[in-house]
Amino acid sequence: MSCAEQALAKRFGIALVGLGRSGHFHLTSIKNLPEVARLAWVVDVDEPRAARIAADMGCQWSASLEDPLADPSVDIVIIASTTDTHFSFIIQSLRAKKAVFAEKPISHTVSEVQEAVNLALEHNLPFVCGYQRRCDRNFVALKRQLDKGAIGQLKVVKSCSRDNPLPPLEYLRTSGGIFQDMLIHDFDMQDWLSGGQAPESILAVGHCYNAEVEKMGDLDTVAVIAKYASGLITMTDTCRDAAYGYDQRVEAFGEKGMLTAKNEMTNTVELANASGHLMPPAEWSFPERYREAYRVELTEFLDLVKAGPQSEAHKAEQQQML
Repeated sequence: MSCAEQALAKRFGIALVGLGRSGHFHLTSIKNLPEVARLAWVVDVDEPRAARIAADMGCQWSASLEDPLADPSVDIVIIASTTDTHFSFIIQSLRAKKAVFAEKPISHTVSEVQEAVNLALEHNLPFVCGYQRRCDRNFVALKRQLDKGAIGQLKVVKSCSRDNPLPPLEYLRTSGGIFQDMLIHDFDMQDWLSGGQAPESILAVGHCYNAEVEKMGDLDTVAVIAKYASGLITMTDTCRDAAYGYDQRVEAFGEKGMLTAKNEMTNTVELANASGHLMPPAEWSFPERYREAYRVELTEFLDLVKAGPQSEAHKAEQQQML
């Protein structure tokens, strides 16, 4: 069997770091991809949790990353730990010559982001920071229409991003704040939909209604407007909670028309009676809303690793990092 054939047939060994909210989504995705992925290690500072999940998944566990990185059967490290630990785990993994998929953010500082990118390029390794909205079927369909020129020149992008329920306060304390934890997804969508344009000016206003969040020096409700050299204007409103469920919508307006990705509901059944029209509720939160997007995201990363360092896919990913 040739090297190329071996790569195509390989089941990649994965070490998953972090078994909290994001970690559980990746566990589900790995379980759903048994033909190409094998969970070799789980890593978490909560040792009883790590031991329990390792027993359930039939893999090894550790409270630190050293042993998984020393295991030659580990090809990929998925980093889904608390956001303040991402950078150090990324650097450790890249130095160990492992492909890395990390939840956002890479770091809270630009210099550390650049350091991580430089290290991945130096070792010619696959390194992706996950933004699952790019893999959501609705947003992918909108992007496809946009790229086909369905609405002509893009003039305005509006996004609505309202969480539900309010994330645990323990999580929010280490999240990096609403801009780096939540709005970063909307900024990524604007970057993606605009073809990589960078804003020239930004106006942001916000308020905090939750007393506990305010004590952290954070905000829970924010609006952002950005202006680009092409004339494009982007607008985002975001809030940490929404009484009616998880709310994610995008509108793109151009010279020839408008594209709208509406919110996802739990089903498509509408009740009409003498009292009016009753719509089904929105999806409860992001695990339900993006369940399939997380699977697609991991599948695409595995395809990138499988393609190898000489592939056009790998070269394109490196160009995006640059």
